[in-house]
Amino acid sequence: QRVAIIGAGASGLCALKCCLDEGLVPTCFERSGDIGGLWRFEV
Repeated sequence: QRVAIIGAGASGLCALKCCLDEGLVPTCFERSGDIGGLWRFEV
């Protein structure tokens, strides 16, 4: 089955991994050019 994941932040990446572990086919949509969400920040 296909699954849409909205956002490639911490929760989106975890959801992506869980879907892959269950044999699903996830597609992740991220509005920015980077993944990581709040994990990505600059000091």
